[in-house]
Amino acid sequence: MSLTALSIKRPSLIVVIFAVLGLLGVASYFTIGYELLPKMSKQIITISTTYPGAAPTEVENSVTKEIEDAVSSLEKLDNIKCPK
Repeated sequence: MSLTALSIKRPSLIVVIFAVLGLLGVASYFTIGYELLPKMSKQIITISTTYPGAAPTEVENSVTKEIEDAVSSLEKLDNIKCPK
């Protein structure tokens, strides 16, 4: 028996089959897990130096350079950026 003959003889069966398929589709739509962006973990450390009442050049020479020298000796360090 072909699908066409079955549809003509038992239309309610076809309606029930499509209703079940529709409900399964709606249920799977709400349970599907998706991510728009993958989970990323960038390991970044930020060091901010302040020295109230001092000139910027004095802070750079006495504080920032010392911290840069200490941090540059760390292992697995890719790069160091100093904003100007």
